[in-house]
Amino acid sequence: MNARPIRRTGSALMGAALAGTIIAGGLLAGPGAAQATSDGAAEACEITGGTLSWGVKESFRSYISGTIANGSWETSDGATYETPDFGWSGATGRIDPATGTGTVSFTGTVHFTGHDGVLDLTIANPTIEFEGDGKAALMLDTRSTDTEGEVVVDAAQQWVGDVSVGETVAPSGDALALADLPAVLTSEGVKAFAGFYEAGQELDPLNLDLEFTGCDASGAPAAAASDGGAGAEEPQIATPAVADTAGPQIPWLPIGIGGAALFVIGLTLGLLIGGRKRQVPASQPVAPQSAAVDAATPAEPTGPAAP
Repeated sequence: MNARPIRRTGSALMGAALAGTIIAGGLLAGPGAAQATSDGAAEACEITGGTLSWGVKESFRSYISGTIANGSWETSDGATYETPDFGWSGATGRIDPATGTGTVSFTGTVHFTGHDGVLDLTIANPTIEFEGDGKAALMLDTRSTDTEGEVVVDAAQQWVGDVSVGETVAPSGDALALADLPAVLTSEGVKAFAGFYEAGQELDPLNLDLEFTGCDASGAPAAAASDGGAGAEEPQIATPAVADTAGPQIPWLPIGIGGAALFVIGLTLGLLIGGRKRQVPASQPVAPQSAAVDAATPAEPTGPAAP
């Protein structure tokens, strides 16, 4: 029996089954994957406003305004000062409450001077980077001079402080308030303060008040009201036309295609295996099994034994 037609037929059937499986898999995975991607992209909450209040370091302010440095400070670009804190506004960024990670940035500049201009420190545009493990980094644009009046630091978004968050970074409704967040000076921040302080020195605590739009308590985007914001007193009853939007649907068509392909493969293989058995004509006698074995075994020599 020629095996090539059998192989070709089997290959064709297997190819058809594979194609059916791929199509079914595409129908099963396509919409779900797209939805998962869409949901993943929607997890982070957009920051639409907010403020940061921070006194930098109380002892540093006292030194600047005291009789030794005889200095002062000025605010600009939206920054403010109200004893004992400087203030920054215009918060922008995103926070993912599921992981506690995100970034919030502010605008505004504070300029410190003292010792007749020898001491000159500018800090601006603070950014808080939430790291997701109860910690955050304080970044600042900094420009500072040393005790000789030479510029030693002029950097954008320098890592100045380590901040301890210590709680879940998740909006409650459309707001997030984080008060009295402890902060310490980093080795990078030492240069910004002209070496007056060592790394690990405490800075003043930070206070954040952030605003969001469309974020519930868990941080997931809230569904927009269908009536444009106006409250509706009567309950809304779902109609059959939109019932398919609630919960996943069972893909009966791909399942049926895959099942049919498997059935055809099984049936065909059974026929091919059965067709390979040799058929014996009814008119031809069948030799007994013992005779067939004897015929296949060569007869032992009956002559004299070999010397």
